[in-house]
Amino acid sequence: ADDLRNATNENWSGVYPSGAYAMGGAGDDFYFGIRRYPYSVDMSKNPLTFKHIQDGTALPSGIRSAFGQGGEQNSEVHNTGEVWASMLWECYVSLLRDPRLSFTEAQKRMKGYLIASLKLTPIDPDFREARDAVLAAAMAKDKVDFELFANAFARRGAGVGSKAPAKDAEGNKGVVESFVTGNDVAF
Repeated sequence: ADDLRNATNENWSGVYPSGAYAMGGAGDDFYFGIRRYPYSVDMSKNPLTFKHIQDGTALPSGIRSAFGQGGEQNSEVHNTGEVWASMLWECYVSLLRDPRLSFTEAQKRMKGYLIASLKLTPIDPDFREARDAVLAAAMAKDKVDFELFANAFARRGAGVGSKAPAKDAEGNKGVVESFVTGNDVAF
């Protein structure tokens, strides 16, 4: 909760490196940690979206990354997981920003949603199936939280109409991003 007092973390938009201690903990290593970008909802600090799980999709130019700028290894399990974690971070920050919730309440809800979603996730899920499990867990508890999460996933390209690559797709090819939220009704 004290992180919000940091001037560089206005409205929970600061950076949160993962595993910086393992990289020596100084300079760029401390900023990026063990990932290409630190976790952040500020797209100028972490611009990863759904398409960045796909090999050959270059990382955004103009925003420095720790490694992998060309996108050749985006489908590597840790790089793909970094995109998923960025989506979940968006969900968490949406709860932290919600005026209905204290820091402790937002933290408790996110933990509950993650555990519930793991119970709802099918075996060997693709991104959309895992996303849908998180959304279902939120919807079962609170419609507002569901809407916050739907917007968070859409902000990172996993909105209504997005398509995950086939589970056996080489290089995670076949991603279709969507930044749309709302209903998806077809006749």
